[in-house]
Amino acid sequence: MGKHLGFCRHGLKQFRNGWADGPAYITQCPIKTGHSYTYDFNVTGQRGTLWWHAHILWLRATVYGAIVIMPKPGTPFPFPQPHREEIIIFGEWWNNDVEDIEKQGNMLGLPPNASDAHTINGKPGPLFPCSEKREQIFGYDSCV
Repeated sequence: MGKHLGFCRHGLKQFRNGWADGPAYITQCPIKTGHSYTYDFNVTGQRGTLWWHAHILWLRATVYGAIVIMPKPGTPFPFPQPHREEIIIFGEWWNNDVEDIEKQGNMLGLPPNASDAHTINGKPGPLFPCSEKREQIFGYDSCV
């Protein structure tokens, strides 16, 4: 990528650490290319599957992933415990350089072009194996 980045966490309550929420040049300095940064944040009283992504300014087509906060051992689920859990992350793929796409949109005064493909867990197409014998129920959060 060659740019300094910040990491943004969505859905996580910020307890006295909002200054480390990732927007570069707004709440903190960006992480320099080739360097590391350790995020130390409090998840007391929180649980669930959240997501994070890296970005710089408006450029968000970088890396992303899930944050899973499990309840303390022995804490009952507030719903019937699932048979199995699977993290599903939807993403986008551009065939062109995303920085060029962003520049073109800015020059034309338009939003960037739509992505060339959508991905599920980083893979294009219907590659997620589902069982026909078991009902699949998916809850989702649009995370907009």
